[in-house]
Amino acid sequence: MKETSRRTKINLFYRNWFTNFVSVGLTLLLFFLITVLLLITTIQKQQQKVFKKEAEQIFKIYQNKEIANNIDSMSIKQDYVIFIFKNGKLDYSNLNIYKDTKDNSLTISNYKDYFSSLNSDYLKYEKKQTPYHVFISTTNDFSPRAILALSKELLLYGLLLGIIVSCILSLIYSRNLRKQFNELNTLIDSYKTVSPGQPSKKRNLISEFQVLEENISEMFRKLDEASRNLESQYQKEQKKQKDRIDFIRGSNHELKTPIMSLRLILEGMLHDLPEYADKPHHMQVAIKKLDDMTSLVNEIMDASRLEIEFTEGKTDLTEAVKNTLEWFEPIILDQNITMDLSKLNGEMTINIPGKHLKKVCSNLISNALKYSPSDSTIEIGYRASRNIFYIQNKMNSPIQLDVKEIVRPFHTQDSSENFPSHGLGLFVVDNILTKYDYRYQIVQNPDEFIFMIKLTPNNPF
Repeated sequence: MKETSRRTKINLFYRNWFTNFVSVGLTLLLFFLITVLLLITTIQKQQQKVFKKEAEQIFKIYQNKEIANNIDSMSIKQDYVIFIFKNGKLDYSNLNIYKDTKDNSLTISNYKDYFSSLNSDYLKYEKKQTPYHVFISTTNDFSPRAILALSKELLLYGLLLGIIVSCILSLIYSRNLRKQFNELNTLIDSYKTVSPGQPSKKRNLISEFQVLEENISEMFRKLDEASRNLESQYQKEQKKQKDRIDFIRGSNHELKTPIMSLRLILEGMLHDLPEYADKPHHMQVAIKKLDDMTSLVNEIMDASRLEIEFTEGKTDLTEAVKNTLEWFEPIILDQNITMDLSKLNGEMTINIPGKHLKKVCSNLISNALKYSPSDSTIEIGYRASRNIFYIQNKMNSPIQLDVKEIVRPFHTQDSSENFPSHGLGLFVVDNILTKYDYRYQIVQNPDEFIFMIKLTPNNPF
């Protein structure tokens, strides 16, 4: 193991050295190359500019009929080749060419082909100005061949200098980097026998590696914590997955039953079966079943949206309770139920958005009204000693409820006209409170049901 670690350190050193060597060398080489090319390009542009200016001057002299005194001496001195055609015939050239109109067979097309064939070793100037056609050329001192010859020597010296500089810099950098990595490897090896929480030996690290050391220590500490909580998180995820499957199966069952019943009613009326002779009555039954299915679909949609909806917000719990009671006022009056709010404090802020808190209040109050006998009292209050909000109601029959099962989807005891239920009310309440980290507790006595919510998030009972 130690031999492998040693080989790794050696390989790391040489890899770093080679990488830095190549990087610095290429940087210097590119610097020299770009410098040479930019310099030569600038010289070429300047040379072309000067040549064009002198060519224009030559043509101007020609037009002014001063050829004998000026143009010949200029072209000989600068090694220019000048051809000036007038009306398609050669009128002037600084070369020893016979210009007699009878014997002169050189035309514009002949010379144009030759002029076009000149490569980059020549500077070229062509001008058309009726009745003249001017061709002027000269040797290009900075042609690609000349550039290549000049660049070879400069690049050779630049490459040698780059190799020397890159060797020295990469060697210094790689040795220091290897030392820092060796210190970190020693630190990581120490965690095999030392707990991440224990203080470690002070190390001579530069600031960046000190930060890396702290991050490694923090990473090991968090990994240690994560390993302890992994099984718990896995169990929770498994439970969520099982709840999703149960929810889908329950939805399928709850929808399939009324659909089959509705189909039987419609087929019976369609075929004029005797037991479905009272069609208005069975139509009312069918409409009632459709209403129940609509209510179920709405409840399923509310429950399913809780999986993806999560928004932050704060709401006054007292205000939410009073607003919710207004929705149930006709039912409260019909059943002659007394709502006791005397133990409800003034303002109680809870970290749940208004639309979700209203669902909690609505489902809890609906559940209390459904199981309360007529002429009874439902108490909604707050216990300051335990910081608990509660809803307490009498039971209209001595039913023993399973407090663990009643919060599961599609678990219901009965359904009435006022409260058609599919067992999703307390399931929605459980999801909302869990999502916002509020703990709750259900207590059932033989004739009493109490739902309590701890108003401090993440605080158990």
